[in-house]
Amino acid sequence: MRYSKEIEKFLYGQYFFGGLRMAVGVSLPAVLCLVVFHQADLGFTIATGALGACVVDMPGPLKYKHNEMLICSVLGFASALATGLATFNVFALWATVVTLTFALSLTVVYGNRWPQISFATLFMMVMTLEQHFTPLNALTNAAWILAGGLWYTYWATFVSQWQAHRIEKQALAENVFACVDYLLARADFYDIDANLDDCYRNLVDKQTTAVEMQDAARAIVLRNLPKLRRGKLDASRVTLFNLFINTVDLHELFVGAHTDYPLMRATFGNTDVMVFFRDLIRKAASDLEEVGLAVLQNRRPAARVNMKAEMRAIEYEIELMRKQGLPERQPEAYAAASATFRRIWSGVRLIDKMKKHLTSDTPGARTELRIDHTLMRFLSNRRVPLRQIFSNLTMASPSFRHALRVTLAVAVGFWLGRLLPLTNAYWIVMTTLIIMKPGYSLTKQRNMQRIVGTAIGCAASIALIWFVKVPAVLLVFMFASMVMSYSLLLFNYTASVVFTSSYVLLLFHLLAPGSMRIIGERAIDTVIGCSLAIGASRLFPYWEYRLMGKFVTEMLSATRQYLESAWWRGNAAEAPTSPLPGAAATVSAVVGGSSREAAASDERDFRYRLARKNVHIAFANLAQAFRRMMLEPKAHQRFVPELNDLLVQSHGLAAHITAAAPLLRSVAQHEPDGALALQRALAAVRENLTRAQAGEAPPVDQAETAKLIKRDLDAMVVEIERAGTHPPEFVGELKLLALQCKQMLAASQLIRKDAGAIRLPQP
Repeated sequence: MRYSKEIEKFLYGQYFFGGLRMAVGVSLPAVLCLVVFHQADLGFTIATGALGACVVDMPGPLKYKHNEMLICSVLGFASALATGLATFNVFALWATVVTLTFALSLTVVYGNRWPQISFATLFMMVMTLEQHFTPLNALTNAAWILAGGLWYTYWATFVSQWQAHRIEKQALAENVFACVDYLLARADFYDIDANLDDCYRNLVDKQTTAVEMQDAARAIVLRNLPKLRRGKLDASRVTLFNLFINTVDLHELFVGAHTDYPLMRATFGNTDVMVFFRDLIRKAASDLEEVGLAVLQNRRPAARVNMKAEMRAIEYEIELMRKQGLPERQPEAYAAASATFRRIWSGVRLIDKMKKHLTSDTPGARTELRIDHTLMRFLSNRRVPLRQIFSNLTMASPSFRHALRVTLAVAVGFWLGRLLPLTNAYWIVMTTLIIMKPGYSLTKQRNMQRIVGTAIGCAASIALIWFVKVPAVLLVFMFASMVMSYSLLLFNYTASVVFTSSYVLLLFHLLAPGSMRIIGERAIDTVIGCSLAIGASRLFPYWEYRLMGKFVTEMLSATRQYLESAWWRGNAAEAPTSPLPGAAATVSAVVGGSSREAAASDERDFRYRLARKNVHIAFANLAQAFRRMMLEPKAHQRFVPELNDLLVQSHGLAAHITAAAPLLRSVAQHEPDGALALQRALAAVRENLTRAQAGEAPPVDQAETAKLIKRDLDAMVVEIERAGTHPPEFVGELKLLALQCKQMLAASQLIRKDAGAIRLPQP
């Protein structure tokens, strides 16, 4: 059953849809030129331009994708023309290739899609290496490459506009599936047999993926907001907008369910309550997965997964704990179990709400968030200064070092391809460009995947060519391999290489039947290109630890701002002293005719959500950099235990802030005097984060200070509970908030300790 769902996700998802769009867009002009005009060479040239443009055709907003494909096509034309004009002399060609490689490799400084644009442009250059052109032929060849790029640009734009609603659904579904994986990773913590360190590593990976999918979906959803039609909002877009907001909130609910897992394991062990928690989260994940599949397949979700047994069993277990005196004997363990159950219960209700949105015959016209210009603050700025490339012409720039490495590898690969027998310069250079990435770890990873994938692809191609003698059947296999190659490129590079090698070798076989020599030559070229890439990756290295100092600082700053936004959102008696930039200006800019109080409330909510997004992105950036560093040689790994613990504690602190945020306002409003202990605790957490950002080690008396703060929190709870002036619900919230403050304080102290020990360069 699991495999069938994964197949459904793939076939209905954005990757297969994109792979099919790419395969048709690349192959259609080649097939037409061959069948209609009987000019295979012309079709191959046009397909080269289309293939270059399709490299940039990645999931994202259509406006940016269209512009990026246009830029790629124009740059590809220029590089192909320059290379074609230089083919009259091998030394001129070598100099041109080296110059273009360096210039285009340096454009990765602009980020976003520029690494793909750089590779695609270099690809169009490489495909011109083995030709010999007159100036007129060079211009004609480059013009046909430009025509292929423009054809694919407007083909992809047309299909994307035609299927815009479906593409938006696919992005949302991927976001839902990433949330499903995060829930499953969270459920593993309640499996007493699962290793806790492995659970944390898996959770960090799933959190990173969930943030990436959220950001991708956000970029599409917020650029296609519901619009008024005949005085009403577009119901279908309202449904998708609400689904996105619900998914983000659901992710936050389970992030906020983070608790002291070692304490829960030590207290409850392998008891029924731990099993019930694990099974309940897994069932909730299965129910949420059905929501994603329903969105993909444009249907109603299936009946809800029955979770009543686990819910009632956990309620019974918690009540039994209360009767047995666990709140008095181990109050923190009892509070952790109760808070976790509340969070999961809220998550289950939110999943039900999402399913109702999809099953309703009359979709509501009310959005989960008010739609106005402030939503644009959630979008990432993609503009970069054009002069930025000149400031990177120094060995202190990792992009400059990357450009040097690629240029040297290409220069050597070009000469080897011209000197050695049974080799082709363009294939060696192409392999080198495909594998070489700005970081050593990614290059090493791609190198192994490329070798394994090519070996499997060559073996599969030999088997097909040996046993299948009908060209039409081989043509079908070739097209299917193209589709799968593009479909798997973004999430399974090894499998993508298998299909890429297969369709390229089948293509050469169909063009020159009976020549098995080509397969052997491609294998030799691949080995040479891989060797050059891995060798060059050790030149002018800029190891990952040199970049991580910036990510650590950004994550600590984002976490502090998240704490402040939650504090301000709760309307605490003592507002934070360092609000986010532009907060006051934005409050005054909120439109809609609401009162100043409502405007301020909306601004607090937006600021909180924006800070929440920023802290997740900062965490994902640090986690990805740490993962890349762990793939590098051990001699170039720095502060591994401290950075690993910093990631775990930072994720935990953000989760505790999330859990505390909805409780702060209630407590501050009902008990402003008694909340002073809470203010001191939050101020101490913020102070720890500020000092950690400055790299200051914790003071000697930190433990004693923490004890006093915790004692004040306990005294506050006891005093208010004894007074009997507040309802039990409020007292329960106060106890839970006090627990969250204690956990936030402990996490911030560990963060300060780790940050004080880490000494990383700041780029």
